[in-house]
Amino acid sequence: MRLRRTAAALALALTAGAGATAAVVLHPAASAHRSTPHAAVAPPAVQVAASRSRTLPTVVPRVAPLRTLRTPDLLVTVRRPLTAKQLTRLRAIRGMQGVTVLDIGTVHLATGKGLRIAGVDPSQFRQFTPRETATSDPLWQTVARGELAPSYGVLHVRHLTLGGTVAVQGLRRLDQRIGAVAAFGVPGVDVVTSRLTARAFGVVPASGVLLNAPDRSISRLQTAVRDAVGAAASIDVLRPQEITVHRKASTYRELYIESARYCPGLPWQVLAAIGQVESGHGRNVGPSSAGALGPMQFMPATWAYSGVDGDGDGKADIMNPYDAVPAAALYLCRAGAANGQQGLYDAIFSYNHADWYVKEVLGLAARYR
Repeated sequence: MRLRRTAAALALALTAGAGATAAVVLHPAASAHRSTPHAAVAPPAVQVAASRSRTLPTVVPRVAPLRTLRTPDLLVTVRRPLTAKQLTRLRAIRGMQGVTVLDIGTVHLATGKGLRIAGVDPSQFRQFTPRETATSDPLWQTVARGELAPSYGVLHVRHLTLGGTVAVQGLRRLDQRIGAVAAFGVPGVDVVTSRLTARAFGVVPASGVLLNAPDRSISRLQTAVRDAVGAAASIDVLRPQEITVHRKASTYRELYIESARYCPGLPWQVLAAIGQVESGHGRNVGPSSAGALGPMQFMPATWAYSGVDGDGDGKADIMNPYDAVPAAALYLCRAGAANGQQGLYDAIFSYNHADWYVKEVLGLAARYR
């Protein structure tokens, strides 16, 4: 059956589970649309603990208001601090529009593997994060105070408590407050804090940099970066892949598989599970009680910056699955879906801000074959 743009005609075929031999078609009754907040519904996907004024510094650093959003193209990391000369060369690369320096290192909690912590300038770094994270002024004021802001995945896996205190071991052992939790979408970064706090743990200063040069090709940008900082630098490509026209997908299943390739590391089954929970694969396209629309249930305000033209008809249509499904894939990718299990948890949590939602999506995804 052709995948048509009328939602009632859409279907997803999959095997029901281990040992199953017949394909089944999921119907609306299999997963009613949730009216709870998700990716497009306020409040933003950021949680900030209540302030404890007696612990705050006398002078709270000022955080500049958000004036622009930047999609990070590259994350560059080095073993030794970047020199002023190297940073000047990076900023001088043709087409460079945004540069923010990170102090990156590994710290340990009482149990579990080490965590990668990034000391940041919140006024600059916030521009490179997903919109829901970037727009939260309380989050960045918390970071400026030197409190810890782990990702959702870290908070969940390490059983941490928002507003609580945790012992962190770097070169020094410090008891640090968990002031906020958010999705940052930067691979290899589990916790964000101020540069002053990160350096107190002994991380290498100026050991990373996020770059935004949207008009340069990735290959030429990588070459320019290596010329600026040397061949020993590690370069991670963060720029999302270009959306191409979907002309072969004739079912939602095929469309989920095709769209997941825009985020290497994102299982197509997770996209399918979200589509099932949100709209029953296009059978209940809203509006929801909160005003969300389409097969992936975006709010119009979120669609304004997340929507894509997936079928090449010249417009991004929130109701069109050829547009909505790849848009959801890119949204999840921006929230960290390609960054391992913790990143996948962060991304799904960003889509709907609840642990039960993450568990439901992952449970459904495990059933797809």
